[in-house]
Amino acid sequence: MRRGVSDYPICGKLVGEIRICRPYTEGDGERLPKWVSRARKLGFIPEDAILDETPGEQVFLPETSSNDATKPRIEVWVNKSSLNQLILPVCTNHEATLVSVSSKPSRAAVENLCQRSDRLTIILCLSDLSVGTFSFCRDLATAIADAKSAEGKDIRVKRIGLTPKQVFDLAIPMVQGEQGSKEDRKMYETYIKPYEFSRKRMAELDALEAYHLGGLAKFVEEALSRYEDNSKLDELTWLMNLKKGVLPAETNIDSIEIAQPT
Repeated sequence: MRRGVSDYPICGKLVGEIRICRPYTEGDGERLPKWVSRARKLGFIPEDAILDETPGEQVFLPETSSNDATKPRIEVWVNKSSLNQLILPVCTNHEATLVSVSSKPSRAAVENLCQRSDRLTIILCLSDLSVGTFSFCRDLATAIADAKSAEGKDIRVKRIGLTPKQVFDLAIPMVQGEQGSKEDRKMYETYIKPYEFSRKRMAELDALEAYHLGGLAKFVEEALSRYEDNSKLDELTWLMNLKKGVLPAETNIDSIEIAQPT
């Protein structure tokens, strides 16, 4: 069934053969950015149809914010800027700040956070489940706890995803992950061991679009709704609670959140 001209002009002759002769494999996924780039140039998909990563740190402050000093400030921190377009509308509706960072948060990002924290501030963290990102929330909490500008602040940190339990409960498929350092690989392997996941595999936040009821935006909206009620905040467990002296421990990676399957 080889053809001189592919029926799939987005991907070219090679992918035309892939689509006809065999099922999709993970190896094809590595070629996807190249195919998408070509599809854009050929005009088969709009320029903004694919969510791209933006290097550096982006902070999206709410256009309006409550003057109620008893109402907590909420910030959503994500280490995947390509998801900003999906999360930002939800954060805007809830008057929450959205912060996206590349890899680990910088000292400047933490300092700016402390300056914004003029009252109780709740940080909700999102990251992929992988060797390089599984400790994102703990690393952020540690950086805040170590910052001199955080002294006297009421800042609390909670990880809302992705956790091994969420990946297991939602049956999110895991794909080939990054190598990471020897130390990170060992910690990651210990972290996911109860669920018998391979340390060579990772689960991506993007999968919540398909595997969480209502998608990623709904997942974030439910989390924001839970933490807006300050009457119940003291009943919750936190990865870090500066006011009460609860600091992130080396083995305390997260606190489990509930996710609903589709």
